[in-house]
Amino acid sequence: MDHDFVATVSRGLEPVLAQELAELGIGGIRQERAAVRFSGPLAVGYRACVGSRLASRVLLEIAEVPAPDGDALYEGARQIPWQEHLGPRETLAIRFAGKNRKIRHPHYGALRVKDAICDALRDREGARPSIDRDDPDVQVQVHLRGGRAGLSIDLSGSPLHLRGRDRDGGPAPLRETLAAGLLLLSGWPSRGPQGALLVDPMCGSGTIVAEAVEILDGLSPGLRREHWGFSCWRGHHEPIWRDVLAEARDRARPAGPIQIFASDLDPAQVERTRDNLERAGLAGRVQIRQAALTEAEPPGSGRDELPHGLVVTNPPYGVRLGEEDEVLALWRTLGNVLRRRFLGWEGWILAGDPELAKGLGLRPRARHVIFNGPLEGRVLEVPISPRPVQRDVEPGDD
Repeated sequence: MDHDFVATVSRGLEPVLAQELAELGIGGIRQERAAVRFSGPLAVGYRACVGSRLASRVLLEIAEVPAPDGDALYEGARQIPWQEHLGPRETLAIRFAGKNRKIRHPHYGALRVKDAICDALRDREGARPSIDRDDPDVQVQVHLRGGRAGLSIDLSGSPLHLRGRDRDGGPAPLRETLAAGLLLLSGWPSRGPQGALLVDPMCGSGTIVAEAVEILDGLSPGLRREHWGFSCWRGHHEPIWRDVLAEARDRARPAGPIQIFASDLDPAQVERTRDNLERAGLAGRVQIRQAALTEAEPPGSGRDELPHGLVVTNPPYGVRLGEEDEVLALWRTLGNVLRRRFLGWEGWILAGDPELAKGLGLRPRARHVIFNGPLEGRVLEVPISPRPVQRDVEPGDD
């Protein structure tokens, strides 16, 4: 039996997610704003959960109902055979997005759907489920658009950027899905296996390099997670899930020589990176050192044949009052280091504030627009060569 699924994603990364899902053997792919739809048997939903580095959540669509007002939403939701999804012993949560003229607040819409589910199950099974907003057994997502509401089962549970690692993010951590987006845009999944090196000279808590190691080693991001949104869902099929996990384990490649290098000026961040990699089982896969940005250079640059690779980094951009000059100076330093020491490499730089890109002194070949929630940013594609050419890439462009 085929199903319809939705994988949510940060705006601007929809084409990259579509390509990632296709490479996982998933078909019926259709891009939408901040989402990618796909279809197939239950196994492909599981495969997206365990294998996607970019998706925030994976949803299994179960119904679309009329919802011009709260009463119609209630009646439509009550007709769904909820006994196929949960029973009185499972806990329930509703996540509601959207509004219209009659349903103006998400809390009201969620309340009407909750009442519909509980009333339907009490009529059929003699009792109703309890509500647990923090850690439910089954989470129902409702998306209201105009006079229609789509209802889905959240297969993910906790957001997919939580990889199952015990990670200390430190101050201003980069979300794993955004770090993965930066790496997939850079072509690291194909370039790393060909011997390219990767340097992050402002590694923070090590999110970029941890994702880079797992990509290089073929480690699916969901393999460490022990609990999913489908774990207590009545539609869950354990043998299919075990087969998908076996596929993911088979994709893992043996670790090769170190190709990934990280540094940071802050000794606390360097120690945090080491600890995070060790807790993730990735110790020894990254060469880490404490160093100022001005000391960054290609690994092995003393050799006759210069190495090639990527500088992938997320420089500071959260400017507090009085820090504007300091942050701009850091970006100028980054540009100088790239231009003087990494000639022939490529820079892939996440610029949360697009204006800071001017401080690099290097013209990007492309500016890939992405969103971190409501905040617009740019991934700057910077060829470190004498005459780069610039073009703009807007969300949705291939």
